[in-house]
Amino acid sequence: MAAFTLALPATARAGHDDNGTDPDNRNQAIKGFSLTANGTKAMNHGKAELERSVITTSWGGGDIEVYDKDYGSNGWHGYADCTDWNALWTSCDIIRVRFNTHWSLTASQWRSLGCHEFGHTADLGHRKKSNDTDNNSCMREEVWPTHYDQHDLNAIKAGT
Repeated sequence: MAAFTLALPATARAGHDDNGTDPDNRNQAIKGFSLTANGTKAMNHGKAELERSVITTSWGGGDIEVYDKDYGSNGWHGYADCTDWNALWTSCDIIRVRFNTHWSLTASQWRSLGCHEFGHTADLGHRKKSNDTDNNSCMREEVWPTHYDQHDLNAIKAGT
């Protein structure tokens, strides 16, 4: 008897090569849900950074939902994933951003975290030292820049 396996896409983890949480369009409505002051700071900065790209944002919800709480010592400061893929599984209708309040971060690190997680909503993946030699991309994991660099902005433009 032949076996049939249905493979569903894994939780989205965007790559800088356009293979993650592809937003469904360049207009993204954002809504925060009972955020702390730090979560609000991160969300506002992430929204402002998206506005530097070809993506326009508004308040209200429907595209990017933002949450924060103490998710525990789980190894991540923030996480972005798709909660509603479109019918063809080619782009994401609703992207969830979660900020982990378990960790003690500075105000600058909260802004960097907002930039980073909102970068995932624009289909950016993590950068490494090898492709961010001047340490100025918030898409790096091991340093805390607070902005997208030109490479990131070009990748957003090409991928959305």
